Amino acid sequence: MMQRQRLSQGGSSNPQTQKAESRQHKKTKGALLFILLLAACTLSFSFFLRSSLFNIERIEIQGLDKVPLEDFRTITRLQEGMNIWSVTPPLFREKALAMPRIQSVQVERDLPAGLVIHVEEKYPAALVSYHGYYLELAPDGTFIGIQNHYMGELPLINGLLWGQMDVGSSIPDRARGEIIEIFLEALAERPSLPLAEVNVENPQQITVYTWEGMEVWLGSKTDLARKIDVLQSIYTRLKQNREELLAGYLDLRVVETPVFRPFQNP
Repeated sequence: MMQRQRLSQGGSSNPQTQKAESRQHKKTKGALLFILLLAACTLSFSFFLRSSLFNIERIEIQGLDKVPLEDFRTITRLQEGMNIWSVTPPLFREKALAMPRIQSVQVERDLPAGLVIHVEEKYPAALVSYHGYYLELAPDGTFIGIQNHYMGELPLINGLLWGQMDVGSSIPDRARGEIIEIFLEALAERPSLPLAEVNVENPQQITVYTWEGMEVWLGSKTDLARKIDVLQSIYTRLKQNREELLAGYLDLRVVETPVFRPFQNP
């Protein structure tokens, strides 16, 4: 009797087990169907993005000045007909920034078939005399171009004695390069700084000239940024009084005690 009761109890549990297994099977089947549907949707969307609807028909490049348009397009491999999604902003920026004169690039998609490129170029802050021509030096210390003639529109840097200098490189003479970088920073912060020439041939006797011909002795690079501040202050004060007073010698080797002597009274 007990054995029959146990068998009867055991048989009564089978429908519950079957229901549980059925539910699990339905869940598994539903999950598989969802995955297949998601994969199909993803694949369809991928084919949609690669369709001719997104082939670039219009390219607008803003901000180019010194960099030729064709050079920019060639280096970045940008052309009409390519898929707009194949232009990935990080990779595109990497290609564009390989050009020494490019400062920054932004990519804007004008869907479905337009592309707008915003470019910011670097501009020279000074010129470096080198083997009969002049290298354009950007504020970040890199050479961005070449000029055949000096027109007097930018400060001229003299005294770099060694090292190969090419467009795209920086000043190899680091002892003098660090001094020049201080001047570049000063020029960026003070656009009215009247520097016509900076001579760093002797790093212990840095000499600059203003556009009016004032010769300024700065000594070493110690307190150089402060000396440049004092130079501008004295220059402004002298110019406000009489412009002819700007012709003379200004000794700033000891920044606390500047001395100015006009040329007529050496």
